[in-house]
Amino acid sequence: MEQKKIFSVSEVNKYVKMLFDCDELLNSISIRGEITNFKAHYTGHYYFTLKDENSTIKCVMFKGYAQFVKFKPADGMKVVINGQVSAFERDGVYQIYCKSMSPEGLGDLYLAYEQLKEKLNKEGLFDELHKKNIPFLPKRVGVITSRTGAVIRDIINVSTRRYPNVNILVYPAAVQGVNVATTVIEGLKTFNELNNVDVIIIARGGGSFEDLFGFNDENLARQIYASNIPVVSAVGHETDFTICDFVSDLRAPTPSAAAELVYPEYSEIINRISKDKNRTMMAIKNYIERKRQYVERLKAAKLEKVPLDKINKYRLIIDNLMNKSESMLRYKVEKYRTRCIKSITQIDTLSPLKTITRGYSVTESSEGKVIHKVSDVKPNDEIKITVTDGKISAIVK
Repeated sequence: MEQKKIFSVSEVNKYVKMLFDCDELLNSISIRGEITNFKAHYTGHYYFTLKDENSTIKCVMFKGYAQFVKFKPADGMKVVINGQVSAFERDGVYQIYCKSMSPEGLGDLYLAYEQLKEKLNKEGLFDELHKKNIPFLPKRVGVITSRTGAVIRDIINVSTRRYPNVNILVYPAAVQGVNVATTVIEGLKTFNELNNVDVIIIARGGGSFEDLFGFNDENLARQIYASNIPVVSAVGHETDFTICDFVSDLRAPTPSAAAELVYPEYSEIINRISKDKNRTMMAIKNYIERKRQYVERLKAAKLEKVPLDKINKYRLIIDNLMNKSESMLRYKVEKYRTRCIKSITQIDTLSPLKTITRGYSVTESSEGKVIHKVSDVKPNDEIKITVTDGKISAIVK
């Protein structure tokens, strides 16, 4: 008979945990129940049990998720949690590792909120890569909020206190109820079409999750993402988070904080300018001093004489070449003068006039032809005889 393998307790617990972790349903499950044995640990973790009429299940919510719970859990509170069911190997028990928690009455709203957040996040609407920078000193700020109420007054008060030249343009919108998304979208479109502001603040005071739910609209999120003008979300209090916060270019914990983020402190600007001025002046002074020292080193090394030495050197070379050129030119002129005199002498020797000076004459016909022999003329022809001092006209006899 084949002997069955015997497992250790740890092996069994590890195998059971693996089964839990491989189950797709148990990796992300929403459960409704009543809280009991609730304990908020000093580390920030929540430990509690979730029960219904027939069963209980242990739960733990670590600080990273617990800090986003918008209410304080307590025993007897009915809630909807979302998380992962897994086994704790050491004790051999299974429990739920919670990621979110909402009162049961708001379960459907929270579920819709989480589903939309996950959808838009996967599409990249929350990516930091797409976030636009908020201008350092905007000329005009557009605020989309209720025309009346403390929010706009707080923004104006904080802005004017920080910077005297405040220019705020308000677009009145509904901040609670069914028209929230529609009116805020209209404000975003208007500012973008007019292009008359440098940054847009979407603002609303604190409230319940239901009160702020209008800012969890998908169309509103996409309009914020498509805005050419940077958008600052200032919806609710510091612990309130909406889809509007995630998709905006900057999230402010409160409307007053939004004004502080958009408008710099005037005194800080003056202080920064003063520091930059001093830093620039010091940099210029140091630069000039370094150049002065460089020039002094050049003088000390007598390097400034190098260009002059080169000029003098080439000046001597040029003078030498000019002397050689003049000598060569004089030699050429004299050579050609001698040649010309020789040629003139030869020409003079061969000249007919030279022959005439020796007692000869030249006889020409009336047409100017030289007469070489008697047969070249006949009686009564007119002829001319050239002698040393002129011409003689004659008639042949």
